[in-house]
Amino acid sequence: MQRGTDQRIEKVSGRAYTVVDAFTSRAFEGNPAAVILDAAGMSDAAMQRIAAEFNLSETTFILPPDDPAAADVRFRWFTPAVEATMCGHATIAGVHALLEAGMYARLAQGDGGVLRIQTLSGVLETAVEALRPGGEGRILWLELPAPRLEAFALPDRWLTEGLRIGVDELADGLPPMRTQERDVILFVKRFTTLQDLRPDFARLVELGRAAGVRGLHVGTTNTLSSSIHVHTRFFAPAVGIHEDPVTGSAHGPLLAYLVAHGRVEGREGLAAAQCAQGIPGGRSGLVRVLGRVEGSRLVSVQIGGEAVSVMHGELHREP
Repeated sequence: MQRGTDQRIEKVSGRAYTVVDAFTSRAFEGNPAAVILDAAGMSDAAMQRIAAEFNLSETTFILPPDDPAAADVRFRWFTPAVEATMCGHATIAGVHALLEAGMYARLAQGDGGVLRIQTLSGVLETAVEALRPGGEGRILWLELPAPRLEAFALPDRWLTEGLRIGVDELADGLPPMRTQERDVILFVKRFTTLQDLRPDFARLVELGRAAGVRGLHVGTTNTLSSSIHVHTRFFAPAVGIHEDPVTGSAHGPLLAYLVAHGRVEGREGLAAAQCAQGIPGGRSGLVRVLGRVEGSRLVSVQIGGEAVSVMHGELHREP
């Protein structure tokens, strides 16, 4: 090679991406997701390999909707290993990236209206709540599919071998239950027990695959602040995520669980909770949850959170 030659990278794609921290107002907190702003024409295999390259819990790929009359935009989510059917934080991240790019200006100001998103879980709607005049600082609200819970008989080995805690650490009156996303919700008595969890991830993979379980959403109502209803951690090694910092989609079913077991009361047909999730010594975030209640059952639910961009760039190669 001749010295002094200006060697430039040949730009093959030029697709813009943003990395967004969701469920936080501070950079390098919350849960990060990469967002490819225009994934039109990209193959499934390319999306999967790009998600593996980012190596974040999820990457959002934004495409035109199949039916513009039914949805405004289409989102697909990929973990480093598989395509996901639902992802809360990566949806919040995707909407934030679109608004930051100057799209859907009326929505961005919090003046009303919704963005309809085509997904594998159906058409989801998002709206914006402006925290301050001028749209500076905002909560993005995402409507989730109505939660469905079912009883789940949790064998002791999930606790003793998977989570490596004693059976007596389970909270009284809060039985394990499984959600429609194949996650198991379970509660422990003490905040310190939650913080000290050091699971055997290889064993959780074996147990989860055998039982058709995606992840474990472990919580406690023994919280550090009266403004927080529950602290949680989320483990999903079976889909390539040992621990997720903040799992938005899991909080819709979590509110349904809290309402069903009398830990959150419905008032005038509404129930609300603030939930803190995080990795001890690492990232954490705050998820706001709001639902409509009929009797003791949650019939619809929204999750809300702030978001902040930390990186912008372009793809220079596609698989």
